[in-house]
Amino acid sequence: MKVGILGGTFDPVHNGHIAIAKKAKEQYGLDLVFLMPARIPPHKADVATADVHRLAMLTLALSTEPSLDINLMEFERDGRSYTSDTLTILMKDHPDSELYYIMGEDSLRDFPKWHEPATIASLAKILVAPREKNTQAFKDLIALRSEEFGQVFYPLDLPYNPVSSTGLRECLENGTPSTELPARVNDYCRRFGIYTKKPTVLRKETVALFEALSERLKEKLHIYRFWHVTGVAYTAANLLAERYEAMHRKPCEDGCYDEVQQAFIAGILHDCAKCMSIPELVTYAKENNVPHEEEQEKIGDVLHAPVGRFMAEHEYGITDLVILDAIGKHCLGDVEMNDVDLAVFDADYFEPYRDHRPLEITLSELRDIALKDITVGAYEVTKASILFLKTIGAAICTQSYRVLEALKKRLKEKNTASAEENETISKENESTMSEYTSKDLAKTAYAALDNKKAFDIRVIEIDKVSTIADYFVIADGNNASQVEAMVDEVQMMLYKTYGIEPKRVEGAKNSGWILMDYGDIVVHVFSSQDRLFYDLERVWRDGSTLDTSDWGENPAEKKD
Repeated sequence: MKVGILGGTFDPVHNGHIAIAKKAKEQYGLDLVFLMPARIPPHKADVATADVHRLAMLTLALSTEPSLDINLMEFERDGRSYTSDTLTILMKDHPDSELYYIMGEDSLRDFPKWHEPATIASLAKILVAPREKNTQAFKDLIALRSEEFGQVFYPLDLPYNPVSSTGLRECLENGTPSTELPARVNDYCRRFGIYTKKPTVLRKETVALFEALSERLKEKLHIYRFWHVTGVAYTAANLLAERYEAMHRKPCEDGCYDEVQQAFIAGILHDCAKCMSIPELVTYAKENNVPHEEEQEKIGDVLHAPVGRFMAEHEYGITDLVILDAIGKHCLGDVEMNDVDLAVFDADYFEPYRDHRPLEITLSELRDIALKDITVGAYEVTKASILFLKTIGAAICTQSYRVLEALKKRLKEKNTASAEENETISKENESTMSEYTSKDLAKTAYAALDNKKAFDIRVIEIDKVSTIADYFVIADGNNASQVEAMVDEVQMMLYKTYGIEPKRVEGAKNSGWILMDYGDIVVHVFSSQDRLFYDLERVWRDGSTLDTSDWGENPAEKKD
């Protein structure tokens, strides 16, 4: 795998960053390009903006850039982030990968002053974007560094772009939007007052509390859980701000809405108990007499909502009952939900960092629905949750059915429910709850392998010649690193889409053949050499090889 890395503080992330990353991927044929935010960069005494905002803006910027991704490796690290350390760890974890470090001309000028520059040059090829108008000076600088550190420096064919994060912060400080910022980053800065001195929908004390809570949560939650709660805070507050502005609702004297402040804080704290395992949640609830239903204890994971409400009050000092109730209701909802409850409940399901796949509706569709009406959004979210849980055979709290019925009644009273939504809940469930098939599993496994550029993906239908499974899905990768990525992607997509895990896995990730048995399908991931040796297609030639030409972006044939 050819992996590109663009590091920085991204304070804020701008179109120049994205253009450089995309050009590197295109020009040098990179398989992956990561934008890697630094928590404590080595070259700055501090960062202008709190971590939580930089992370939110970066994710919003890349939410419309499927060719780029975020790597939080340096964001998780304590202390300063040195590029030499990062590349050393990456090369150790992925010895078969080819690393490309992406920087600007200004960074290349200072490169000899970096920490262990020779180590960096020995571990990665370095792609450089011009930052000055003088093209000859740019070429001379690359030649000079190549003499000093080796022929590992390569130019990116980009026009000169003078944009800088410092200049953008100065622009935004006066409340002026910039065309150099991705649209969603502009909106985030404007709506939540990042960098600006002008009034916004959030009060200064709300932002200060949010940042203080974020610092505490960052030490307790897994980085990806922390990523999620920042997304819920932003989305919940944004849903209400958009709603009230569209309604021309009169704000408070300071121009703000109380509910927006409450949703913002409830969002960042809603999963504060997610640092605990299910047994720990049960024990904590019993020891602290946390009010909850017995059914929640049996199902287990949903118990983090009432426990989180208790923790928000007693460990994080929240006294606002609206905030506390929204935290307690965010998982299952409630038959009586106010705007803050609804906003947090909706946002928890489809905030920008979410990537699960509901069965009969997309996350994008859910977001659009909730922006128009958060009650309809909550109804659709509840339906989608019940459908998914029923499809995978998971336990469903009766509370979810009560909430669905209450939301339906509310929508009917508002005269906004469709005729289909006015049917009885049992009839609706019968008509919408569909079981997934073994072919659906095979298609999802195919898509996962396709995502990781697997070679020669074959799906063989064997149900007529064997009772082992309905389908074999077979593919191979170039090296151990790609094989590992293929295995991880298959397991991740099947779990996120259907909530299932393999019944058994045979073969280590560094071996030449890994088998994942899902009952109805068996996925075989090979190294190219071992695939030729075992030749499963010949062994199972009595089965029927399916035409998968329309199953993914890449055709099911040997790729170059």
